[in-house]
Amino acid sequence: MILNYSGYDIRKSPRVMSSSNPLEPDDIPPLFERLPPELFRPLAASNARRYWIVLCRLIDEMWGDGGRSPGEETLKSVVVRKIETLLAASDPWEEELETPIDIRAHEIVRYLTESGWLSQRRRGLAEMVTVRPVIAQFYTVLCEFARHEPEFLGSKVRSIYFNLRAVASGEASGDQYAEAAKQAKQCMAHIANTGCRVQDLMDELMKRTSAREFVRGFFEEYVEKVFIADYSELRTKDHPLQHRSQILAMTLQFQHDEAQREALIAWYQEKKTGGDRIRAEFLYERDTRLLMRLKDVDEQLQRLDEEIRDANQRAISFIEYKMRAPKQLDKLLAAAMQATDRLDEGHVALLPASGFRHAGPELLAKPRTVAKPTMATTVEKRPPTLQELAMEQLRKRMADNRLVNRVKLANYVVRHLENRTAVTSDELTIDSINDLCCYQRLLLIAAHGACPPSQRRSDPQLQMLKGVRIDFLPEGTTRNAYLEHPRFHIQREYA
Repeated sequence: MILNYSGYDIRKSPRVMSSSNPLEPDDIPPLFERLPPELFRPLAASNARRYWIVLCRLIDEMWGDGGRSPGEETLKSVVVRKIETLLAASDPWEEELETPIDIRAHEIVRYLTESGWLSQRRRGLAEMVTVRPVIAQFYTVLCEFARHEPEFLGSKVRSIYFNLRAVASGEASGDQYAEAAKQAKQCMAHIANTGCRVQDLMDELMKRTSAREFVRGFFEEYVEKVFIADYSELRTKDHPLQHRSQILAMTLQFQHDEAQREALIAWYQEKKTGGDRIRAEFLYERDTRLLMRLKDVDEQLQRLDEEIRDANQRAISFIEYKMRAPKQLDKLLAAAMQATDRLDEGHVALLPASGFRHAGPELLAKPRTVAKPTMATTVEKRPPTLQELAMEQLRKRMADNRLVNRVKLANYVVRHLENRTAVTSDELTIDSINDLCCYQRLLLIAAHGACPPSQRRSDPQLQMLKGVRIDFLPEGTTRNAYLEHPRFHIQREYA
């Protein structure tokens, strides 16, 4: 017996034609042909949440709405300074790292560049950084997936209806027919997924012990984020699914009208399959089945209604229990304890004689015994060798040379100012490791100098030096043996 679905012969199905399956080469989407495999490293690392926070803030600030377009390049130093500003304003690592912000910003840029989120190229002497358009598109998909706001099913059904009506009138061809089938699949999948999300979310809410947490989660996560946006209108007279019968009628008309069916298959054959007639028929029948699934939308909505009623009942029962049970339980326990004193021995309401009183500490569960702490073995002590002492002193000396505090930074600035009122970055000398670290800190202070006056008092970088002001000059670049950056100047401030 051969089964047919609306004129479609199952013997032509690619699942049966094992020797020449026309869809096999396209079954697996070419993800890694479009995205570098290293792109997922920051999102799979132990600090995935922190890297995601920095990445979102950086892309929204530099290449988001109102900023540069993806693919538009900017100086690497600008990206580094932007990350420094983001870390100074809100550091995802908080106090866990002691590394200076400027070094961490360079490390974050290097890591994002190696993983493929940022693209870096040299133009002359300058290093330019951008976000490729395909990476920005993938980032947008991730953000949309993470937010997942409630959808309006009515608008999807109306769009399906208008697309099919355009095909029926001859104003459109197979492209809008395929788009209508895609929207029909999304519509049915969203209804089914909403029921699953209701179940999962209610199971998660039931794990919350306090009534306050349960109520907040119920109204913020369940009511606001899970429901279909126009769910309350689905049962009204002018409900969003009113065009469903017309959609089914037009789909059947296309299927049984030989001219229209042939025109749609010809479009699939030309645009989708590269001239393969069998595969074109398969794609047309697949999209037809997706559109015909709308006849089961009432059944899906009924299942969703049952899930929502069950969830609401569980929520009401849980809230009533949390609001009433503790108070009533205490009263019932007190009444039961008082009643045992007034009942005679052998009463039917009392437990059989057990050799103890019917109520007392003897009948309570025994307290848990605390496990004895494990005794650690004695650590063997030995005096350090001269080489170990020397290495320890060397490490302390290296750390001290890289330490930048108020005194060292002030001495470095005074050494160059002397009796002058101002000095530019071109005149600063670097004779040691500590000089280089102080120079980098002055560069960071200059980058923070553009913040509003209300924030200057709370900025720890700007509070390191008193009596001087450090700002970038409008033009010019400083180049030395170690760094290349916009020119800045240090100027005395007089009270």
